[in-house]
Amino acid sequence: MNSVETKPASNRDILSSLLILTGFIMLSLFVGQLLGFVAVLPITGFDLEKMTAMMTHPAAYPEAKLILLIMQAGATLFGFILAPILHRRLIDRRPGSPWFQRQSLDVRLLLAVIAISIAFMVANSVIIEWNMNIDLGRFSTSFEEWARAKEDQLSELTQLITRFDSPGGLLAGLVVIAVLPAIGEEIVFRGVLQRKLQDLTGNHHAAIWLAALLFSAIHLQFYGFFPRLLLGALFGYIYYWSGNLWYPVLAHLVNNGFILVMLYLYQQKATGIDMEATDAVPWSAALTAVVVGSALLFYFKRSFEPHQDG
Repeated sequence: MNSVETKPASNRDILSSLLILTGFIMLSLFVGQLLGFVAVLPITGFDLEKMTAMMTHPAAYPEAKLILLIMQAGATLFGFILAPILHRRLIDRRPGSPWFQRQSLDVRLLLAVIAISIAFMVANSVIIEWNMNIDLGRFSTSFEEWARAKEDQLSELTQLITRFDSPGGLLAGLVVIAVLPAIGEEIVFRGVLQRKLQDLTGNHHAAIWLAALLFSAIHLQFYGFFPRLLLGALFGYIYYWSGNLWYPVLAHLVNNGFILVMLYLYQQKATGIDMEATDAVPWSAALTAVVVGSALLFYFKRSFEPHQDG
């Protein structure tokens, strides 16, 4: 890490940088979706009325899935990849990138991250089932109605864009839903936000959990909030221990990609495991996953202890 990277910044500078980054991301998301919108207009014959109807009721239009994937790809590329890179160069005025370090990758640790991610998915199914069944009516009926409506809306959209009729469709889905978000979201939430929050708070645990909280909150799914919070924290600790964003990117990619592949196999009747089901695995499987995952996390952390302090 160069001397420019380690130059201390005041809390005011950090907060200002984060505020500007938020603006960069929001503007870039808009630009990315707009460019995606323009790119898909030929698919609808430049019919703006039809395009609006597709965005409102995508399930009613067979071509809506391709349109949504293109627009999502544009938003991710601009909002979560280009925006933080431009912010780093133009606002923070720091050349290069401290995020990715290919020379320090270890195959054994990459395999450990893959195994950790799969074990986490198994164990996290218990939290998924618990979160989906939280009764909010006794606290706020209006919020529960909003949360359930949002959950149903996003569930319908997710089911649409994760229905694959061919290996080519699966490949396109993996790029847009797994690869690009894994890179972009890890750059923003771990590479930028977590680092700045650690500088701001002076506590890496606080930084990891605050970044994970924001990571979960932006998905606007209360009934998936806690599982995603834990997932974000897992990515955060993997990044903190290693100092290399490739490891949490791989964990993120495995999480999203494994689900997509299993959905495709289920749709092709090649497996009986339905990844869209919210039922938890048996407790014996969950406990085994916790033990195995914890042991692998300990191994991963120990591998970097000479290079970091916690």
